Amino acid sequence: MYFKCLTSLSIFGLLSAARDSRPEERIIGGHAILIEHVPWQVSLLRKTSHICGGAILSDRVILTAGHCLENENLEDLSIRAGSSLLKKGGQVVKVLKAIPHEKYVFQTAPFDIAVLILESPLKFNSRVQKIDIADETPPVGNMTLVTGWGCTRYNTSFSWPILQGVHVAVIDCGDQGSDVICADTRRGTACQGDSGGPLVRLTDFKLIGIVSLGTDVHEEGRGRYVNTVSLIDWISSTVTENIG
Repeated sequence: MYFKCLTSLSIFGLLSAARDSRPEERIIGGHAILIEHVPWQVSLLRKTSHICGGAILSDRVILTAGHCLENENLEDLSIRAGSSLLKKGGQVVKVLKAIPHEKYVFQTAPFDIAVLILESPLKFNSRVQKIDIADETPPVGNMTLVTGWGCTRYNTSFSWPILQGVHVAVIDCGDQGSDVICADTRRGTACQGDSGGPLVRLTDFKLIGIVSLGTDVHEEGRGRYVNTVSLIDWISSTVTENIG
């Protein structure tokens, strides 16, 4: 939604793994990544159109960004899980409930988060799995992974048809507060269309953030993510109150 671009990032060959297993380096447009290696990633759909990303917390619970729900009709929303392809494959399940954080205000990062409750449970397999929330926020300098189908060039709105991933380093957020994680965008960042997607700690592949507000890589060089570690109590209580 608010992210403008996704540019390539080359760092240690993105885990320096075999090209058929981990993200592949590209010059521009991030790195292709198989859904088997990020099976918690989903696409949030308005009817059949991708609008945002999301992360699987359980077979009926998805986390996304609060701004992804603005001006959306609940009856139009569903998610696609288990496919690296933007518009086909995997499992498509309707959204039953969509609950944004009660403190979320338009275009403010600290509480830009929402819980989605699915009408029916996802079927877990090698391409569809939940992700656990990390127990602590990673310190400045730690490398993380953000994934999505957002735009791949500056100032465009074209969603890439194959899932992309990019490594970003945690940086200081200044006065943004503990509910926000910031990441360096100078060599790579999330883009428009990546909002709501997962920011994952590389040491154990646990969820630390949700894509929220971003910036052009030519500007201040800082992307903003909702800190899921600091909001875990809200997430847990919201799930308990809204799922039978």
